[in-house]
Amino acid sequence: MSARDDDKRSVFYARDIHQISLVLGKFLQKSGAETVLLVDRAGHLIARQGEMNTEGEDTITALVAGLFAASQATAKMLGAVEFSTFVPCGDDRNAMLLRAGDQALLAVTFSDDTSVTLIRTYALEAIRRIGAIMGALQGEGDPEERIHGYRFDREIDGALNDVFG
Repeated sequence: MSARDDDKRSVFYARDIHQISLVLGKFLQKSGAETVLLVDRAGHLIARQGEMNTEGEDTITALVAGLFAASQATAKMLGAVEFSTFVPCGDDRNAMLLRAGDQALLAVTFSDDTSVTLIRTYALEAIRRIGAIMGALQGEGDPEERIHGYRFDREIDGALNDVFG
């Protein structure tokens, strides 16, 4: 990816945002998370599901973008390709940030009652689905990977059964 590619803002059509929102909605249903944001590396909100006070949304997305850049640089210096960050927020709430491809970050909030492992497992599957949608936008990948809600349910259940028996 060239420096010029880094400067371009991602462009999404309504149908793409709808598909991403379906994936994020299913993620919330399955994982028990409270809120999920998909933010691009420039700090622009791509999609959001769940309940959140929108008053500070611009600040949150800018901070997520800053954390994205810092985490990516740290991971690169340590020789890691992937990264995620878990942040206990107090008041029985937590946040998890995961890289979603090269251009975005998934930010998830959830209560102490929700399993971090469950959140991460479902988040990784949601990221894979979002990556397929974004890849199709750029002419990459199989268009059949553009995921609809019912396929996410069926395939994530199958994947979890493979892992946990």
